Amino acid sequence: MKKTVFVLLFALLWIASSAVAAELKVGDKASDFNLKDPTGKEYSLDHPQFKGKVLYIAYVDPDEKDLNNHVEDALKKERESGGLDKTRYEGFGIANLKSTNLPNFIIKPMIKSKQEKTGAITLLDYDFTINNLWGLKNDTYGGVVLDKERICRYVYNGKLPPEELAKMIGIIKEYQAK
Repeated sequence: MKKTVFVLLFALLWIASSAVAAELKVGDKASDFNLKDPTGKEYSLDHPQFKGKVLYIAYVDPDEKDLNNHVEDALKKERESGGLDKTRYEGFGIANLKSTNLPNFIIKPMIKSKQEKTGAITLLDYDFTINNLWGLKNDTYGGVVLDKERICRYVYNGKLPPEELAKMIGIIKEYQAK
């Protein structure tokens, strides 16, 4: 009996550990997803708005939405100055709704309003889809830069140190030029 219980526990642990995605690292191809924005429009990495572009994706717990404002500000400044070409680069956010304490019926209209006001795309992740696909260490905030072939060129978890910001923007510029 003890042997059977041990074998069952071992099998469950093995299945659970294999279900968790490997952490996305620089050089890995990012797994695709299908997520919707607050209006119900579905997006994937192959969406026409993203196709052929370098992508910066911010994966955000809405409770931590201001953690990397310096990144958003720097990317906006680069776009406005012409350093980031809108025909070769796209940035968007994915709201990790599973990690927040706020109910979805409060967050979804706020995101929809911000999207309509700014034109920025924000997708809704209700069940750790991205965290599970990409094995992100931190479910509150992360950022990923993918090249046109969806190879990861930069990834961070948590707050991006200011000294890393120029490096990340340089990587985006390098790959949008290729």
